[in-house]
Amino acid sequence: MSIAFGIVLPLVMLTTSMRSSAAEKSVDANDVQPVAADANGKSSVFDPFSDKWKIQLGAGVINEARYPGSRYDFTRGIPLVSVSYGRFFIGAVPGSGAPAGAGAYLFRSEHWAVGLDIGGDARKPRRSSDDPILRGWGDIPGAARAGMFARYTWDWLSIRGSISDAVTHHEGVLASFAIEAKYHATERLSLSIGPEVTWVNDQYASTFFGIDAAQSEIAGIAPYRARSGINTVGGSAGAMYMLTDHWSLGAHVSYGRLQGDAADSPVTTDKTQRLYAGFVMYRF
Repeated sequence: MSIAFGIVLPLVMLTTSMRSSAAEKSVDANDVQPVAADANGKSSVFDPFSDKWKIQLGAGVINEARYPGSRYDFTRGIPLVSVSYGRFFIGAVPGSGAPAGAGAYLFRSEHWAVGLDIGGDARKPRRSSDDPILRGWGDIPGAARAGMFARYTWDWLSIRGSISDAVTHHEGVLASFAIEAKYHATERLSLSIGPEVTWVNDQYASTFFGIDAAQSEIAGIAPYRARSGINTVGGSAGAMYMLTDHWSLGAHVSYGRLQGDAADSPVTTDKTQRLYAGFVMYRF
């Protein structure tokens, strides 16, 4: 499911960006604030941990699968909040392991960014009512996830990776790797596109795609063991248009194809996972 994500995008909680993500204006403009040139006319230098508050507020609409591997989708609205000061942030960053939460950069330069975060999504990732095959299985509860992320940006190209583990409910490890190309079509319009791949461990695969003995008896199907491996392969595209210096509109689309045991699981009713999102943001 990280294919939105980056996510979620990277988008699930578009903030300092949106993969995740399309809500981010850009690394050069949003992450690293330059110090003004001095009176002697020396060139500006990068200040990786500015003491200036940066705040973004907005709202978005997301259409996505009800749960990983679901044939059914649903649409929901979400609030978007991003606050950062120095090395600390509340919200999300592209490629982070948690969809929304709080964190800090360990290192940040003109090209590199490395940090830690912890957060989660209040929504349960799967409910027994989402599909008839799940009836009687119980819900998969929402979990807090702690992770580490890294990103390298050079001109129009960005490479990012992340890894996170559930610190509650033992839902397993999720890792992602993505490449994103950005194109500034005009001074106000920015476009982005790139591929992404996610990997999960045995615990994650078992939680979302495995069938244990009790579930097998309820559903009347054979038990199924899902193992670690590549989980999804896909990509995403986004667009952001700056209406003014403060207001912006954005859109994000992602596509992922489940792989291996996730794709072959009886729980999976659609191997193709899609996400569509639109949002409006105000930047203070």
